[in-house]
Amino acid sequence: MSTRAQSTHVTERAEGDRIRRRVQLLVEITSRVGEYRDGLGRAAERLTDHEAAIVQDLEQHGLDVLQLREVLWGGHVLIDDSELYERWRFPASRERLSSHHKAVDKSRYPDLGLTGPLVREKLHGRTSTGTWLQFEKTPAAMGHGFRLPTWTDVLHLCDFIVYRITKSNVGPWGLSKQTERRPMYLSPAVATAAPVPPEAVDELTAALERVEDADDTTSAAPDLARRFPPPDRSSTVAELVLAPGTRNGRGLFGASDIHVHHGQVQDARRALDEARATEPPTWSLPPTADTGGRMTDATTSADIPADTLGNLVDLVETGPVLLGAYTLAEIDAVGAIDHLFEDKPAPELIAEAVRSLAARNLISTDRGSEELKVRGDLGIATAVQHRSRTAIDARVTGTEPDQPWRVILMPQPEGITLEVLIDALGIHFYSLRGHQEALERLWERLPSGGRGPTDADADALLERSPRTALITINRWDGAGAHTSTDLVLAQDGEDCHAFVRDEQSPDSLVATGKDEGEWRALVLDATS
Repeated sequence: MSTRAQSTHVTERAEGDRIRRRVQLLVEITSRVGEYRDGLGRAAERLTDHEAAIVQDLEQHGLDVLQLREVLWGGHVLIDDSELYERWRFPASRERLSSHHKAVDKSRYPDLGLTGPLVREKLHGRTSTGTWLQFEKTPAAMGHGFRLPTWTDVLHLCDFIVYRITKSNVGPWGLSKQTERRPMYLSPAVATAAPVPPEAVDELTAALERVEDADDTTSAAPDLARRFPPPDRSSTVAELVLAPGTRNGRGLFGASDIHVHHGQVQDARRALDEARATEPPTWSLPPTADTGGRMTDATTSADIPADTLGNLVDLVETGPVLLGAYTLAEIDAVGAIDHLFEDKPAPELIAEAVRSLAARNLISTDRGSEELKVRGDLGIATAVQHRSRTAIDARVTGTEPDQPWRVILMPQPEGITLEVLIDALGIHFYSLRGHQEALERLWERLPSGGRGPTDADADALLERSPRTALITINRWDGAGAHTSTDLVLAQDGEDCHAFVRDEQSPDSLVATGKDEGEWRALVLDATS
């Protein structure tokens, strides 16, 4: 085998290991809630590459942990992606007979079965617009031609009788009501779009412009932030570009019970009671502890179960964990850190945000309890944000429409970072990433170039530069005391000038003469 072939094989093997580990963690996290047949954990440990590839493809088509539970229980899944049919045809696949989707030409697109420890019996085929899939409890050898039935065929028949009685699919690890008649639909190719009525266009556009003008209300350095405003587009509607292939603002955990935050969510409570006080809610930092490479399991106002956090850290090592998109009012309503607020969202915006969160089951109470909970994606994002001791806040001018103009990174002691991308409409996109990956993504968004001179005029450069950035490094100590450091970047041709506040006159900026590596090191030193 050539050196290049060996390198390719090693890379493919590493990628297969990463995908398999990610799926194992997703199964472990999913199995914490709900009832499953015995042996799920052992089956996940023996997961094959082919099984992992199938679940990975489902995740990339929008599957979250709640839906994974249904798939493991035998839920019938439709995906409007016909390429998956051939993609899931593995060397170990075999043609199968089934009663599903009879309108499809089975001679051209035969149903395909695959056995494995996790899927037990995976069955998939074509639909008129894509691919369908279902996991079954009992493998069956039903195919073309005559043969004597086997014991597994008898067991498969028993599963069919259970289906007829319970109206539920019999999956490898439970029963699912999501049958072919009531399927789970991932990435539906619903291309029909209804135009906005002419009488509503002006109102919609005006609302977007008001949001664009008023949503930037957070900064630890408001005097400098005013010189780095959100982008002012010629048409705010350009921010609404559809991004196919994304999770469309949804996160991996949905509104699941994987994590519940038991904080005193005062804004949401007051809005629900229609009696929100005028004073902003207070918040204090939770205590930190020596985590030994894991997140703290100490009880705080934003507690996360230790076992969930261990899996979460491991999951980030296999790839980014998306936690959904939220408005500033939604984030404030659930008690986000308010140290940086220059102006709190209006009470009526908080009320609408609470209704939006309640409609998505992201906030709830237990029956008979008055304690509010923040669930799933938003709960995890809020809890991780609460335990952060450092936040890198970068505001960038000169961005393109539908692109984030602001990035906030909140590094954690375990080597993962909460990344928040903010667009011109103030929508916050949360994700968890490896710390180095998050930093590299930040550097790519910032101005770059060679070293600028130490006598550069900050005001003149900021006025003419097509691309500038304000980076504020925020720090909180154990008592909640806040300090910040500011770094200003301005691109000028092939050079990138770096400025800091004048120690003698903090309202003024002075050039540092640092090159790209040096000012990046300054950012990293300030966060250590």
